Amino acid sequence: MTFAEKLDLLMNITNTSNSLLAHSISLDASFISRLRRGVRAPAKNANYIQAMSGYFARCCQAEYQKTALWKAIRTSSPIQPQSTDSMASLIEQWLWEPAQDDSDPIDELLESMIDFRFKRMETAATVDLPIIDNQAIAETEVLHGVKGKRAAVLTFLSLVISNKHPQTLLLFSDEDLSWLTEDPEFTAKWSALMLQVLKNGNRIKMIHTINRNLDEMLSGIKGWIPLYMTGAIEPYYYPKTRDGLFRRTLFIAPDTAAVSSSSVHSGTQNTANFFTTNRDAIRALASEYNNLIALCRPLMRIFNHNHQGNYLETLAEFEEEAGDTIAKTDMLTNITIPEEAAASILVRLSDVIANRLRTYQQRRIKTFYDKLATHRFTEILSLPDLETILAGKAVVNLSAIPNETQVFYTPREYYLHLQNILRLLKTYDNYHIHLTGTKQLEGNMIYVKEDVGVLVGRTAVPAVIFAINESNMTAAFWDYMNVLLPKEYTSTKNRSHTIEEIETLAAQLGGVTGTFRLPHESRSPSP
Repeated sequence: MTFAEKLDLLMNITNTSNSLLAHSISLDASFISRLRRGVRAPAKNANYIQAMSGYFARCCQAEYQKTALWKAIRTSSPIQPQSTDSMASLIEQWLWEPAQDDSDPIDELLESMIDFRFKRMETAATVDLPIIDNQAIAETEVLHGVKGKRAAVLTFLSLVISNKHPQTLLLFSDEDLSWLTEDPEFTAKWSALMLQVLKNGNRIKMIHTINRNLDEMLSGIKGWIPLYMTGAIEPYYYPKTRDGLFRRTLFIAPDTAAVSSSSVHSGTQNTANFFTTNRDAIRALASEYNNLIALCRPLMRIFNHNHQGNYLETLAEFEEEAGDTIAKTDMLTNITIPEEAAASILVRLSDVIANRLRTYQQRRIKTFYDKLATHRFTEILSLPDLETILAGKAVVNLSAIPNETQVFYTPREYYLHLQNILRLLKTYDNYHIHLTGTKQLEGNMIYVKEDVGVLVGRTAVPAVIFAINESNMTAAFWDYMNVLLPKEYTSTKNRSHTIEEIETLAAQLGGVTGTFRLPHESRSPSP
């Protein structure tokens, strides 16, 4: 059983509502609802699990309740506990037990970014697709069941490819997606056609369904990663909860064709799928889609080398929002780089990139210092070894602008950056660093602000950044990052140990190459 299933069972046994449990353990009722629906999973060290366990143990007083509870959790212990405290401990142990498949959907999503490579596209010419005779296609046709839906979609995409004029496809489906994923041969054909559609210059607007559980939604996004990396997709979501009873699929190419279908719950086996090239029908379906997307919000913005858009504005907007922050990259974050080191690095960039970065960097750093007065900022870092820095192979974090450029620190620049980090640790109680010896998910960055949003992406070439502000996904990334942090990371002892490690590396740098310390560095500069 998953955590959500266990929690739901406990709440049903004890006849507990979301609001009652939330009130009893000092949490928000909407948060309990997300846990219960599986939209959010508890963080590794969440202290509310102990409070929950105590609550449920106290509420199981009737014999039928005790019996039902014991049947559910007895695999965790051969002996039924007699005291409330013992039962609470057993419930807590049971809640923490992983489900049979304990893979983390966030890990899987990030791994898919790391593993991505721009390979030669497998296009319509290299897969075994049915030959489409445009003259033989009926203006409107009804195709039944999963087989019919697949045939309709293949025909739809093939017609889009044959249209030499790029257009924006309108896609939405909250129907059961097994028709898309269960048959590997069909999935390969569909993927090949979609890549060819984008290669031909078409774009896609897609509405995701967030009332699927979080694992299913992240899994769906993972499947679209190769297409997202092109920067040609605009993803949206409908922010309000729907009951999922009546479901709909709309695939619309405004200049070419459309596929539509409806189903009840997950029943797609006998669904009627309507394929049409009728202009009036296509316009009507496009109007329906536009009415829906008007109620939606962007699920994420996607930035890469070819589609940088307003990334710097998005980054500045994200950083100006108030909230506790956790950042993880493979390199020192550029927001803590001192002015002298930044000026030295910028001269090695093209004038266009340097000028874009210079203004925003000053604005970002001011915002960073202002926010440190009231909110916690935590970095998860793995420092390079001394030889890497001295060889000029320590990479500068240019995630402030996704591009194909790699710039490396000089030893002096790295030394200056370390000195500034030490100053921050000694000056600001809200600034924390957790040093880790392992480069977990190397090549990715995660920059998350609690209840605000997350910037996540691949920093290795080809670079891509996803800016997300959907609340459930933000909460999932926030929990994920907290799992990476030990309980004691904010302690005085941990801070002292971190400072000692960074000072040791800085001293080694100075000792090998000669001191870099300048006269003004002997005093602590103001931010």
